[in-house]
Amino acid sequence: MQKVKNIEFLRFLFAIIIVYGHILWFCCDVFKIYQDFPLYMKLWSRCGDSFLCVEYFFIIAGFFLFFHVNNKNDETMTFALNKLVRLWPLFAFSLICIWLLSLFHFVDFYTYSNVLNLFMLYRTGIFNGPVNNMHSWFICVLFWCSIFYHYVFRCMSKKLASLVIGIIVLYSYTAILNWHSGVIPGVHTKIILGFSGALLRGCASIGLGIFLGMFWDKIGDSVKKFGFKNKLKSALLFSCASALEIYLFVFLINNSIFHRIHFKNNFIFIIVFCSLFLLFLARKGLLSKLLENDLSVFLGKFSYSIYIMQAVGFVFVRHCFWENKAFVVSHPYVNIFITICICTILGVLSHIFVEDKINKYCKGKLKSLS
Repeated sequence: MQKVKNIEFLRFLFAIIIVYGHILWFCCDVFKIYQDFPLYMKLWSRCGDSFLCVEYFFIIAGFFLFFHVNNKNDETMTFALNKLVRLWPLFAFSLICIWLLSLFHFVDFYTYSNVLNLFMLYRTGIFNGPVNNMHSWFICVLFWCSIFYHYVFRCMSKKLASLVIGIIVLYSYTAILNWHSGVIPGVHTKIILGFSGALLRGCASIGLGIFLGMFWDKIGDSVKKFGFKNKLKSALLFSCASALEIYLFVFLINNSIFHRIHFKNNFIFIIVFCSLFLLFLARKGLLSKLLENDLSVFLGKFSYSIYIMQAVGFVFVRHCFWENKAFVVSHPYVNIFITICICTILGVLSHIFVEDKINKYCKGKLKSLS
């Protein structure tokens, strides 16, 4: 399935939201910086649901995984190699950058832990130690869960695969939500009933994305063709779809950055996102139509690199800005804005000069070998 332009915009936006949440998380929780400064604590207390954007990334990945399996008859080993080529080079580059910064005493470098991390083992249950790119757990889980689900589809009939995936999704969400009192963020650091919480998050949301793909495969063409010849009915459909899109979009963004709803079960966010996702696929409303453009695709291609390179940005910015308490206390919003800009610029430059070039080279080599 080709890229969906408005979904690409969501990917970029979610990457920026994750960076924002991590800035406050590092300031107030991990590094214990500025806990005596009320504004940072206030912002931190309101952005806890920003980390659910990881779930949205998993769901999007599962959705496109279904169409990949449905339309391309590749072996699981070939799929795994292509996935590794897509994810690993930039991930390794981020660790090289942090190692170089460690030479100038910007940060302590965990050599042995990072070696294990390079084998995509972080937060899989095999290895949960300290690493220099703590956000890489998402990449490790995405890699292994995608390979697992691809293998399930290749080895089983569609009906049996659907049953197995359904059981896994139900079990994973049940374990996560009950073990952590309805809160999904933070589960990736736990071992739940013998399983890695990170793998449970990946299995749950990627599997849910696969079911969304199955659902859209059945009804997508009919939904896109649906419409009214009557102008009044057509305008009413457009108005209702637009209102629903805008409401769900504002709900997600507002509660990810500025507010935390008192309802203590994060699955409501999963339902809201899936609803918004389907509306964007249908493209019947104002927001989904406005974001259906090449600019969205242009921004979306930087989402992975921004996510990965934020670890490098945080090492640099912490040394240059965060430790200057006078500046950070006097200019809190400037500090946050500068950090987001630096992480974004690092992501964009890394995509252009590292990720894109290495991916093209490796894909060319894989094609020549096949």
